[in-house]
Amino acid sequence: MFSSLKLTDFRSYLSANFTFSSDLNVIVGPNGSGKTNILEAIFLLSYGKSFRTEGSGDMIFYQKELGRVGGEVLGDNKEKTGLEVVLTGGSVMGEKTMPKMFKVNGVGKRMVDFIGNFKSVVFWPEDLELVTGSPGRRRKYMDNILSITDKEYRRTLISYERGVRQRNRLLEAIREGKAHSHQLLFWDQLLIKNG
Repeated sequence: MFSSLKLTDFRSYLSANFTFSSDLNVIVGPNGSGKTNILEAIFLLSYGKSFRTEGSGDMIFYQKELGRVGGEVLGDNKEKTGLEVVLTGGSVMGEKTMPKMFKVNGVGKRMVDFIGNFKSVVFWPEDLELVTGSPGRRRKYMDNILSITDKEYRRTLISYERGVRQRNRLLEAIREGKAHSHQLLFWDQLLIKNG
């Protein structure tokens, strides 16, 4: 269960704290008041990414170098877990930084180890394309849900996607005469194993 949310320099919020009931929670406000920003922050703590944008810098308050989204989750055993995502535009005070840093109970984690500590599902108007859109959109949606529920699925999916990218680069190199087709065997086997 999600119990609290703290936003610092995130989207339209310079600083905000929210607490949530274990029952039903309703977020109400006029257009442009930040309701979707709250949902995006919760999604970020679940999936490690936004459902609205690809870039971390887009989620940071105007003219700030970094933003923070923190939350507290109560597990089935009533144990509290603190989750935090620190967002940057790629540099802080002139120093190059990671666009996103993940913490669980204050300890830095890789994204793959961060995802799945809190499970959530978001439906928003664009999700109507799940019914009317391409099969690729449905696969991506299911991949996202399965990735937060099963770490082995997530690792396999990451390996598969990386293999597809590498194989595609190799195909381009073969077409340009810079590589040989026998080099495809490794990537084909990786894709078969993880597919």
